[in-house]
Amino acid sequence: MKKQAPMVRKARQDGIETREAIVAAAEAEFAENGFELASAREICRRAKANVALLCRYFGSKEALYRIVARRLFGDLGAPLATLHEKVRDDASWRAAVREWVDDMLFMTLPTEQAQKLCALLFRQEVTRPTKFHAEFKEAFGRPVFEGLKKLLAMKVKDPEQLDLWTSAIWAQVSVYALADRKWHADFKPSGAGVREWAGKVSAHICETLFKALEG
Repeated sequence: MKKQAPMVRKARQDGIETREAIVAAAEAEFAENGFELASAREICRRAKANVALLCRYFGSKEALYRIVARRLFGDLGAPLATLHEKVRDDASWRAAVREWVDDMLFMTLPTEQAQKLCALLFRQEVTRPTKFHAEFKEAFGRPVFEGLKKLLAMKVKDPEQLDLWTSAIWAQVSVYALADRKWHADFKPSGAGVREWAGKVSAHICETLFKALEG
């Protein structure tokens, strides 16, 4: 009798798909409701999976939350931490600064699913900090902030001015992540698309910085 190897592979594939479905469902549930109010049962309902599988694959809601944070905060934010490595001259420096600001702003737009969930989870952690807040800040937020600071340090030599510029730009882009969809709509010109307006905001932030440093 032949071995049932194809069935084993099928079961393994089903397990991978179910695990991914649970993580995707958890991203939405945590982003919309926060860690404390998120329900393991609701996550599994969204994923069309048995609740027992959450414990089997992830061990706990806490472990699943860390995975979600790593995917939404870490994977989306990691490239911003190393942009300074691309800089070779003034033109590439300006391009790197624009890329940092663009990526941070477009990460908050409600038109991109992964970015939208990242912005929502960021808002949850800032407005209702969890026991993971300090951990996530150091693991995911700090490298992105320091990435911007390393870029600006190439042009801003005074330590106090460097801190001011870094904090000012960080605050400008972060406020978009903290604003809900209605605030996004209320604080842009009528008729302007969200992406179009975010592009103009990005250009304004960068041009203000460039002109100030030239002076």
